[in-house]
Amino acid sequence: MHNIYDIVGIGLGPFNLSLAALLNPLSNINTKFLDNKPEFSWHPELMFGDAMMQTSFLKDLVTPVDPKSSFSFLNYLVENGQFYHFLNTDRKSINRYEFQDYCKWVSKQLCHDIDFDSKVIDIKHDGEKFEVIKEGGSYFTKNICVASGPTKNIPDCAKPFLSNTLFHAKSKQMKTLDLEGKKVVVVGGGQTGVETFRNALNGMWGRVEKVTLLSGRNNLQPLDEAPFTNEIFTPEFVLNFHSLSQEQKDSYTQSQLLASDGNTPQYLQEMYNELYLDRFYLKKLPDYTISPMRWLNEIEKEGESYKLKVDNLLNQNKEIIEADIVILATGFKSVLPSFLEGLSDKIAKDSQGRIIVGQDYSIQTTIENGKIYSMNFSRHGHGVADPQTSLMSWRSAMIANDLVGETKYKTTNNSESFLSFFN
Repeated sequence: MHNIYDIVGIGLGPFNLSLAALLNPLSNINTKFLDNKPEFSWHPELMFGDAMMQTSFLKDLVTPVDPKSSFSFLNYLVENGQFYHFLNTDRKSINRYEFQDYCKWVSKQLCHDIDFDSKVIDIKHDGEKFEVIKEGGSYFTKNICVASGPTKNIPDCAKPFLSNTLFHAKSKQMKTLDLEGKKVVVVGGGQTGVETFRNALNGMWGRVEKVTLLSGRNNLQPLDEAPFTNEIFTPEFVLNFHSLSQEQKDSYTQSQLLASDGNTPQYLQEMYNELYLDRFYLKKLPDYTISPMRWLNEIEKEGESYKLKVDNLLNQNKEIIEADIVILATGFKSVLPSFLEGLSDKIAKDSQGRIIVGQDYSIQTTIENGKIYSMNFSRHGHGVADPQTSLMSWRSAMIANDLVGETKYKTTNNSESFLSFFN
């Protein structure tokens, strides 16, 4: 007789790690979380020394719904003898290095609930239970939670040229990058693009001949982290937002791009100050260009280098940019992972082919016994908070409560928002 779990989580980034941490202290819940990596890591290709989280350290894996949890960031600081030193840094946000180390620390506390080196290749359902099939074995479970991470968004014109000299920023090539004497183009003006540009400019991978940052956005626009904007990153807003019509949700989500996908204002200020000091005093940086309102249309390869054909969206000119190395900081898109293809005919989709996710974060399916919970697949359903770490512990609490059939964690707030969106 096989051991049948209550839930198997697939993919162990911060989202499923948060769920694992909340389910761990609950009695009579049998869980297992799988990841294909040998240990916890989070975007290791993008671990720049100056890369900061865009949310408060209090929005960790557990604190917003269980501040007494032993898996909190504050407990991590205490257990590692860092608490007072951390207070002396006088910060509300932490570096990505710190966040990754905190998550790795939590994963070690949960080692009995996690199987690393477990690549899931298929999932089946026999009418009663799921079979999660990995290389070398299977797990049987009543429910699953898919948090396998989004898919790289690659522009169509770049797909034929993917290689060691043209690649997405979240790729293994970032680990062995050598930009010495190269002409480099970074495509994408979000946080990853700006960080990659700045680190290339400062010689992290060797001194470039020139580095160009191309962005389709109107400018290097800052994250909108004003207090009233942050009212949309609350459980009450997300719960009410989910009940709107899809047309209303799509329109509002598009209008709130900078609430979730902007650049950290302090980072932009630091980079501007750096460029100012260099232009007028230090004069040490290599050649660079920052080009907003540019759209990459076509790529040609000439020998070992590339010609990028770019539209200037402001003056309608056509531009050609030469590059030896092209780094695509073009973000991600939510696509159902390949291991769910066998169940795709049972999964409901909207008119645009997007999966339909319920308020409890379970995917709408025709499966009668068992649920497929999902994380980071419902920006169109739950709004701009969905891909962010801001509400990850609340979402995990929603799933945990639904899984056990009772309110183990508080997921509603007794106080009203300062903004009356829905009254």
